[in-house]
Amino acid sequence: MKRPIDVIAVGADQAHPKKEKNEPEPPATYETAIVACGFGKFHYMLLLGLIPMCAAQLFSSGSVGLALPSAQCDLQLEDFQKGALNGATYLGNLMSGLVWGGVSDVFGRRNIIVLCFLADFLVSLACGFATSYEVLLVLKVLAGVIIAGPNSVLFAYLAEVNDNEHRSMSIMMNGMGFAFAQILQPVLAYFLLPLTFRLELVPGVMELTSWRVFFLACAVPSLVSGLMFIALPESPKFLMSKGRHEDALRAFERIYATNTGCDPATYPIKSLDICVAPILDGKKPNSLQRAVAQFSPLFRKPFLARMLLLVALQVNIMICINSLRLWTPQLFAMLEQFEVGSWQGKPEASNTCQMISAVLDRPVDSAFGVNGTVAAEAAARTAVDRAVGPCEVVSGDVYLRSVLVGAVGTTSFVFTGWASKRFGNRPLMLGSFPLAMVTSVGMLWAVDSDMFTGLLAVFTPLTAVGLTSLSAILVDLFPTSLRGVSVSVALICGRAASLSGNLILPVLLNISCDALFIFITVCLAVCSVLVWFVPKKKDVDL
Repeated sequence: MKRPIDVIAVGADQAHPKKEKNEPEPPATYETAIVACGFGKFHYMLLLGLIPMCAAQLFSSGSVGLALPSAQCDLQLEDFQKGALNGATYLGNLMSGLVWGGVSDVFGRRNIIVLCFLADFLVSLACGFATSYEVLLVLKVLAGVIIAGPNSVLFAYLAEVNDNEHRSMSIMMNGMGFAFAQILQPVLAYFLLPLTFRLELVPGVMELTSWRVFFLACAVPSLVSGLMFIALPESPKFLMSKGRHEDALRAFERIYATNTGCDPATYPIKSLDICVAPILDGKKPNSLQRAVAQFSPLFRKPFLARMLLLVALQVNIMICINSLRLWTPQLFAMLEQFEVGSWQGKPEASNTCQMISAVLDRPVDSAFGVNGTVAAEAAARTAVDRAVGPCEVVSGDVYLRSVLVGAVGTTSFVFTGWASKRFGNRPLMLGSFPLAMVTSVGMLWAVDSDMFTGLLAVFTPLTAVGLTSLSAILVDLFPTSLRGVSVSVALICGRAASLSGNLILPVLLNISCDALFIFITVCLAVCSVLVWFVPKKKDVDL
C-alpha cells in the first residue's frame, strides 16, 4: 500500500514543475509592500523624532505669548500689538495652509518637510534679533507661512510609512508629541526668561536679553527636525503615485533593512503595482479642477448643514483655546504684579479681574515696585509706557504656572482615548463644553492667582477633550472621499478663529477684564447648545 502512495506523491510534485519555478510573482500593492517592511527600529526612531517635530510646530505659535511679559518694554508693545503678534503665526498658516498639500504632491513629502523645518529654523533665529514690533510681526507671519508645511504634510508622511495596523497609533503619538511640547516650552521659559542679564550686541540698537535667548532656543527643534528628515527616505506611496518604481522599491528596502537589520537585497517584494493618475481625453486634470471636484460636494445636501454646524463649533472652541492659551503668561504676570507689587493708590481687590484692572489702570506717574523695590525709572514713564504696562522682571512663578497648566492638559489625551471608546465622542462634548463654561465663570471670580491657575488647569483639558472629540466626529460624519477636505476646511476656519480671538482679546481686556471672560463664556455656551444638534453616527447616511 505504501508504494502507490509514494508514486502518487512524486507524480504530484512533478505535475507542474515549470509553473512553480518560472511564474513571476505578481506586483505588490502599496499595503502589501509596507506590511512586508515590518514595524521596528525605523518606526521607533520616527516616533521618537516626533518630539522635536511637534515642538517645532508648537514653539512657532507659542513662543511670542511666553516671551511678551519680558519683551514688551524692549519693543514698546501696546496690548493690541501683543494680540497681533500672538495671532501672526495663524495668519501665516491661513495664507499657505492649502498650498503646502499641493506642493508636496509635486515635490514630495520629505523634501517639503526638510525645507520647511530648516527655513523655520532661520526665521526663528531672526526673531531673536528683531529690533521692533514691525520686524517681529513680519517674521512671525513668515514663520506661520513656513510651519504650515509640516503641519499639513507630516500627517501624510506618517500615514504613508505605516501599515494599516499601526497607522492610527502613529497619528495618536503625534498628538502625544504635541502634549509633551506643551510642557517643554514653558519649562524652557521658566529657566530662561526670568534671567536679568543684558549684553550689548549693537551699541544703542540691540542688547542680548533673556527673551532673545528664549527665541533662539525655540529655534533648535526646527533644526533638529530638518536634519533628522534628511536621513529619512521619501514616502514610498508618493513615489508610487509618481510612477517611480525603482525609487519606491529602494525606499521600501531602506525601511525593511532598518527594521530587521537584514540586507536590503533580501526584501521579499521585487515589483510594485504602480498606479498613476489616469489621463482623460489626453489631458491630466489640473489642480483647480481637482480642487473643485473635491470641495463641491461639501456645499450640497446632505453635507452642507453638517459642515456649517461643525465649523461653528470649531470656530468657537478654537477662540477659547488658542486666544486664552497665548495670553495666560501675560495674565499671570499681571496677577503677580498686583500681589507682590506696591504703588501709590493701589486699590483693594477681591477677584482676579479687579487685580488685572488695577494693574492696567495704574496711574502713569505712580512708582511701581516688586517686593518693596521701587523701579527708579517708573516715575518717568511716557504715554507709550502706560500702554505697554509695568516694565518689571517677570519671576519664574509665572512660567511655573504655565508648566502646571500644560502638564494637567496632557491628561486629556489619555482620558479622551479611553472615554471616547467608553462613552462616545458626542457625549464627551455634551459634558466637556458646559463644564468648561462653568470654569470660565469661575476664573472671572477667582480670589487669587492660585485659584485662577487651578481653574485654568481644569479649563484646559476640558476644552482639549471637546476639541479632540469634535475632530473625531468630523471624521465620522463624512464619507472617505470628503474626510480630507472637510478636515482642511475645519482647520482653516479654526486658524482664522485663533487669529481673530487674539485680536479681539486685548480690545476686550482694555474695555473690561470682565468682558474678556464673559466673551469666553459665551463662546462655550454656544458650543454647549450647538453640540445637541450634532447627529449621532448611527443616524448618519454616508
